[in-house]
Amino acid sequence: YRTYVEKRIAELGEAVEIPALNEKEWRKFKAFGTDGILEIATTNSSIDGIRLIDGNDDVLPYVTRSEANNGVARFVSNQNKSYGIDQAGSITVGLDTQTAYWQPHEFVTGQNIQVISGERLNERSAQFLIPLFRMQMKAKFNWGGNGATLTRMKTLDLLLPVNDSGEPDYEYMEQYAKNMMLRKYKQYMTFLEKKSQSE
Repeated sequence: YRTYVEKRIAELGEAVEIPALNEKEWRKFKAFGTDGILEIATTNSSIDGIRLIDGNDDVLPYVTRSEANNGVARFVSNQNKSYGIDQAGSITVGLDTQTAYWQPHEFVTGQNIQVISGERLNERSAQFLIPLFRMQMKAKFNWGGNGATLTRMKTLDLLLPVNDSGEPDYEYMEQYAKNMMLRKYKQYMTFLEKKSQSE
């Protein structure tokens, strides 16, 4: 695991000093819709678990409403793409459970999944946005009859840091997420080093 962490640190590069969250100007934006900053749609696949195809090439993530493992319940055969496929680089939202996860690879899903996409959505901006979505969903929705349906999700607003033009500051969001990831990876490396010295 140490090699993976070292690789991730190298990929991320150096942290860059940026203003603290409370030093940024923030503004409310409509999350979805014609004047929204992102797009949301029902999944392209929505495969019931009993219809899943297993094979020798079980490498395709099957995403459900689960709160564990980034929503990935298991890996299934690429043959499941015949049901429809959802694109890499999106956020999945589970109805009822109000779960939200970044999906770096193309995937298929179970039922009741919404998929968020956007031109400026990437791993780092998603890591900034996902906690904001989770807070909004927990505040507005709940398990059962008032879950995160497509219609209800389209009513969400997001309070975001803005740049000098008053637009969402994606560069700031990405750098903030990058700095946080670097901090966590470096903390883990320190932990591994201390552990190896004590053995």
